[in-house]
Amino acid sequence: MVSARKTLNISSSGGNSLSYISDESKRSNKWKYVFFLLIPLIALLVFFSVNEVMYRNFLITLNEWEIRYDTFPVTFSSSVSENIREDVKTQLLRIEHNGKKRFSFENDENAIKITLASEEKSLFTDYLIPVGHFYWIENSISRDEIVSREIVVQEGELEFISAVLEKHFDEDFKIIEKEDVLSYLKENEESSLSFVTLESLNHKYQVLYLDDSYFLDDLEGGLVFHIGVDEGFAPDFLVNVIKNNTKNLYSTFEPNDLLKINMSGVTALSRNLAFKIEESGDPAYPAQYIADFLGDADLVHTSNEVSFVPGCQPERSMRFCSHPDYIATLEAINANVIELTGNHNNDFGAQYNTKTIEMYKERGWGYYGGGLNEEDAAEILFKEKKDSKIAFIGYNYYDTIHNFHANLAGEDRAGANSFSFEKMERDINEAKEKGAFTIVTFQFEECWSYPPEDVIYPPCYKPLSNPDQREVFRTAVDYGADIVIGSQAHQPQTYEVYEEKPIFYGTGNIFFDQIPWIGTRQGMILSHYIYENRLLQSRITTTLYDDDMRPYVTEDDDRELLLQLLRDARY
Repeated sequence: MVSARKTLNISSSGGNSLSYISDESKRSNKWKYVFFLLIPLIALLVFFSVNEVMYRNFLITLNEWEIRYDTFPVTFSSSVSENIREDVKTQLLRIEHNGKKRFSFENDENAIKITLASEEKSLFTDYLIPVGHFYWIENSISRDEIVSREIVVQEGELEFISAVLEKHFDEDFKIIEKEDVLSYLKENEESSLSFVTLESLNHKYQVLYLDDSYFLDDLEGGLVFHIGVDEGFAPDFLVNVIKNNTKNLYSTFEPNDLLKINMSGVTALSRNLAFKIEESGDPAYPAQYIADFLGDADLVHTSNEVSFVPGCQPERSMRFCSHPDYIATLEAINANVIELTGNHNNDFGAQYNTKTIEMYKERGWGYYGGGLNEEDAAEILFKEKKDSKIAFIGYNYYDTIHNFHANLAGEDRAGANSFSFEKMERDINEAKEKGAFTIVTFQFEECWSYPPEDVIYPPCYKPLSNPDQREVFRTAVDYGADIVIGSQAHQPQTYEVYEEKPIFYGTGNIFFDQIPWIGTRQGMILSHYIYENRLLQSRITTTLYDDDMRPYVTEDDDRELLLQLLRDARY
């Protein structure tokens, strides 16, 4: 039997007081104190075990000289491109403490290895995109054809691209390196192609369809790859450090992040086309074959040259009007950017031009290149979508230089925006100062020299020499325009890259009645893909209409004929 031990406590006041505490009770209280101290300590250790940065900061608070901050070697496999290596290095070399780097880059057999990886181990995902030159007529490649083609890549990219191709194809490839890939592609169209990453893609390349998939509309048009860490060489906390510091370096591409703009040429819902519309009983008749393609964009543009006039009846003359019901054609293609630089909008009086503009405004559509009066006509149309800001600027060059004031806007008269070099320079400067990607369009002089029969007439595919169309359009680029387009052409005209910027001298008809000549039945739709104000592509889609005057997308011989004519007219 254990007896309780008694303890005598004497108070400081000199009085005596007795307290009796058992040994068993004292032991119980001691373990309670230990238990309550261990709980926060264990929680702190668990927290620091998953958060290296907080642990390091905690040690700094306690005693800075006790910090252990090791440097870990990192290396790259040959399958990682030089561009990616430099980007990753830049990110990881920023991590340091008191001047000591967390990572070094050296060849060490025990180094953390960054390489092509599975999706599960991916730091980031990217794509190889098949491309040719912007001037190429060919615009597609099949997976089977890739094996037989010469693949030209930028110097330093051979092993990287070879490794990605090996992951997708069980074949050997002929891959060569060139310092100037674009020049090589331009000269070797039929025998070569290239692959670039999204970061390297620009409008001087032409994205090729891959097995009928176009990368900027469908990810199946590219070859996916993943860059990751070989985790066998790296502690988990270091893998997390690398992931956290490279996760925003490249992001998985989604077409929805792109701003897509479809731009077409002349719309004139009048004359013989109006007779066809009336016969069909469908006010959207002209768009029946093209609506789905043309309307598939964030911004859909056309240059409507003819105002809507109540009671308008079809007639075969050079004085044009459209029945208000025909606006259904523009609605069918999802039009929301209307160019008003044309020279027929005042044919039945400026008052109907005014009413037509009000119809656009009621539908929430933007307009430019013309307006309710001189001030309104000169306004730049700004559109902001998907992290891009676009400026549309348009001029009626033709009526200005010929002094045909009836079609131009006045102080109290609707009409087209007049042209001057001073105005153009001022407008482009304003757009660029506001951070906008700038598209400039013209109603320029037209080619009137059509042949007496339905034969090809090459002179009309060229830029005009008098007045000098090349000089005017190139001057717009010199002033800062990002894309320049001729909306006036009833027949498509050639295109080029000038000072790194694309110029399209004429897009041709989209909705009109000029069926006697093949040149005026041909047309182009331009699809601009813009990401954060950077032009990735301007894709050309060729069109044609027949006696029924309903344009459709052309392929094979019809497509190649037009693009070959435009190529011949370039020089």
